[in-house]
Amino acid sequence: MWKGTKAALWAVGAIVIIFMIIFVWRTVYFYNQIKKGGSTAVSGAAHFTAGQNKPTANLPAGAKIDLIGLNSPRLGNASAKITIVEFADFTCPFSKQEFPVVRELLAKYPDKINFVYRYFPLGDANHAGGKEAAMAAVCADSQGKFWPFHDKLFQNQKNFTKIDLLSLAGQIGLNMESFSQCFESAAVKSKVEKDWVDGASLGVSGTPSFFLNGEKVEGAIPLEAWEKAIGLVK
Repeated sequence: MWKGTKAALWAVGAIVIIFMIIFVWRTVYFYNQIKKGGSTAVSGAAHFTAGQNKPTANLPAGAKIDLIGLNSPRLGNASAKITIVEFADFTCPFSKQEFPVVRELLAKYPDKINFVYRYFPLGDANHAGGKEAAMAAVCADSQGKFWPFHDKLFQNQKNFTKIDLLSLAGQIGLNMESFSQCFESAAVKSKVEKDWVDGASLGVSGTPSFFLNGEKVEGAIPLEAWEKAIGLVK
């Protein structure tokens, strides 16, 4: 019995040590990503064919991709040393998992971070309605209510239909006539597609994907890892 208990304790200890090693490695990695950054334009050459319901891109070698994008929603301090750009899908469960982490991070460090949100609807059967949700978010942004709508979408995540989106728009007090007209506009569709093309050209293939001062970091990142990296920046 003692041998079994001792073996179990050794196993638990080994798991704890492995977890600590992974955590330290991830923290150092994020810090190095931030230190290496500084530019919001990334050089790239992309030649790819997109998947279902996605646009395609064929950029010339050496083309400059604006990481921030045109009229992208922002939070925080535009002059901060740290710029975080997120490419996300409103129907992605991992984007939903990260959304409260990002909101808490920005609430705790509003002066240290310039946060930018960009649309990257995945466009497959498991993420139906993602492009439409992104278009609706652009329209909410045009009425100055992107972030309330952003939160509503993640809090009510599903494969969104137009009826769902109209309902959520009404819940946050949008002008419904203007919202409906905006949703049908070609400019809104182009904005979402441009974000997607920029993201794919930068190597984004899943969500959420982040760029910390120009360096890509993928996946749902724990709050503790974000805080550790930000705390190391002088």
